[in-house]
This record gives sequence, C-alpha cells and structure tokens, in this order.
Amino acid sequence: MTTTYAPTVGQRAMRKAMWRLGPFLGLLYLIAYIDRNNAGFAKLEMTQALNITESAFGLAAGIFFIGYLIFEVPSNLLLQRFGARKWIARIMVSWGIVAILTAFVADATQFTVARFILGVAEAGFFPGVLLYITFWFPQQYRTTVLAIFAVSNPLANAISAPISGWILELHGMWGLEGWQLVFILEGIPALLLAVVTYRWLPDRPQDAKWLDDDERDWITGTLAEEEAATERRHGRLSLGEVFRNGKLWSLIFLFFGVVFGAYGLGLWLPTIVKSMGDYSTGVVGLLVMIPNLFAAMVMLPWERFARKRGNIPRQAGITLTVTALALLTAVLVRDTPVLALIAISIGMAALFSTTPLFWSLPPTFLTGTAAAAGLAFINSVGNLAGFAGPYAIGWISETTGTAVWGLLVVSALTLGGATVAFTLSRRKDWTTS
Repeated sequence: MTTTYAPTVGQRAMRKAMWRLGPFLGLLYLIAYIDRNNAGFAKLEMTQALNITESAFGLAAGIFFIGYLIFEVPSNLLLQRFGARKWIARIMVSWGIVAILTAFVADATQFTVARFILGVAEAGFFPGVLLYITFWFPQQYRTTVLAIFAVSNPLANAISAPISGWILELHGMWGLEGWQLVFILEGIPALLLAVVTYRWLPDRPQDAKWLDDDERDWITGTLAEEEAATERRHGRLSLGEVFRNGKLWSLIFLFFGVVFGAYGLGLWLPTIVKSMGDYSTGVVGLLVMIPNLFAAMVMLPWERFARKRGNIPRQAGITLTVTALALLTAVLVRDTPVLALIAISIGMAALFSTTPLFWSLPPTFLTGTAAAAGLAFINSVGNLAGFAGPYAIGWISETTGTAVWGLLVVSALTLGGATVAFTLSRRKDWTTS
C-alpha cells in the first residue's frame, strides 16, 4: 500500500500518538487487571474467613467471565456509538464501585455474585481499547502499541503482588480484615482514573489538539487506505456474518489456550508459590513478583523480534510452545522451588508475549462495525477459558491437595493453542509483518 503523505509526517504522528496514548492505556489495563485478579491474594485469608472451599473459589473467580461474555459485544458497539472517552470512563466507574463493594461479601454465594457483576461492569473495556487502537494506529505500528498496552498485564501482577501481600498484613485498619482492604484500596484507583480518562482521551485523531493538521491527515488517510485494501481483499462483513466467520472462530480457539493460562496462573500463582514452602504472605508477594517482572521485561523485545521475522501466527505458536514446555518443567522440578520458579518465569514470559501478537491479527480482516463486534466476540468467547482455568485449577487443588498439578492442565491447553497457531501460519492470508 502506498500513501500520499510524506513518511516523516507519519513517523512524527505515530511517535506522538504512541507516547500520548500507549502508556496511559497500559495504566488503565494495569488497574483493570489488578481489580480482576486481586482475588488471588485476598484468597489467602478470605477462603478461611468465609468458609469458601477451593473449588467454590475457583467457580466464583471464573464466573467473572460469564458476565463478561454476555455484555462484551453490546458494550463495544456502544463504545463505537458514544466514543471511547465517555464509554471507557463509564466502564471504569462501574468496575471500581463493584470491586470496592466486594470487600463486604459474607459467604461464597455473595462472592460469586460479586464476581459476576464485576464481569458485567468491566465488559467492553479490553476489546474497547483494542478497537480504539485501530482508530489511531496503522497495521505496521499496531503490534508495538499492543505490546506497550499488554505489558501492563504482567506488570499488574508484579506490582499488585507485594502491595497485596503488604495490605493483607494491615489487619484492623478501619476495623476491616486484610482481605477486605485488598479489594477497597485496590479498587479506588479505577474511580480516580475514570475522571482522568474523560479529560485525557480524544475519541479520534480529528479530536487530538496535540496533533498538527498534516499529522491528523496522515493518520486518517492511511487508516482509510488500509481499511479499503482490507475490504477489497476480504470483503466487508456484515454484523451477522462476523459470528459465522471461520477465521474468527480459529482465533477464538487459539485465544482459549492463551486465556486459560493467563487467568489460571494469575489467580492461582500466589497459592502455587505458597505451596512450595512455608512462606509468609509478604514473601509470597515478592516471589510472585519475579515471574511477572521477567515477563514484562521480555514482551517488548520479543514483539520487535517477532515483527521482524513476520508470520505472526507462527511466532504466536512458538511462544505458546515455550509456555507449555516451561510449565511442564515446573511440575517436574516442583520439589526444588528455585528451579520451579525459574520455569514458571519463562512460561509466563512466553505466554504474555503472545498477547500483542494475537491481537494484531483480527484487524487484518475485520473493519468498521464488524471490527467492533468481532474483537469483542473473540475476547468474550475466548475468555470463557478465564472461567474454566481458575475453576479447573481449583478442582485439581481440592482433589490433589496442591495447586501445582494445575500447571499440567495449563500446559496442555497452551499446547493446543500452539497447534492452532502453527496451522494458521501455513495460510498465506494469515501471514503478517
């Protein structure tokens, strides 16, 4: 594809947009991921305080994604209608309130209901940001900004791990238990950042006062050319055709393996680490931080390497294969905590590095309303693994007496995702650079 605008204008526009939007969107995702996964740390005290069994916790933790599934697509269509600035701010207010109120559940049933409502409240945030990125960044820049955005995932785990461990030890503050304080203190930032989001995010390049006229023209012109080229190649899908599209379902199967591992590990890693030794909650927080920090350091270099190599599905297959082998190794060396933690660190780094590669694929054949619905549909259906993962590991933990064996299930599912990715990599229409 050629463009009528000077390359230097495009480079300048992308540099401004990347620095203005990328880190901020990443910060929002960091807060979302903390509020979604901090139940993993609250669990260390909450299950005993409320008499919640391991399998009941897994069910409650995972049911978040049922609410997510039901409201994801409608939320993304509404974002396209009302604009990202208003809609993302609204989502953040909703989930912030629900996250804080989770501190006051009294039993397993109330916790399950709270997790379901949290899923409803947060529905549309992640695919909404993915859609928003397509409003701003042409294909060649998309994996980079996606990597900047997605690195918040392991960073959230790394940051929240020691903070959550420290909060758990604040028993008695405001007359509350430590697990209650985890939900309250980590839910407040969402409300504060909702206000910032409303003031900071422009809906489209045309609304960005920090771009020059020629920079706005370059972004809108280049994206329009890309959209036209995509529709010439793949056709313009109607809303109904999106849900019957074979390529979209292939991506859902691939994504299932990614999500199963991400949320299974995210919610159960504190328990897995604690089962390796007699550690305090503070030490568990520090140990959980290690694999997440390693993942955060690896993601951006791997994105650059993968983009240069091309054939993004193949690169995703490689990362998922590394994940599967690393987690299998962690199980085999589980009696040696240092080696197990190293293996888990490698597995998590590879798993999280798959995310920006994966999400660069849907916009290669989805445009307009089809992109809004398709991104949300892939995320919502694929995220059913977010329900299955925590529940499966909870059942395994209750059955075997340790959550470590759950890593075998994660390994198998990510290997299945790798198989799908390698199959897609052999199709020319999936090869992107």
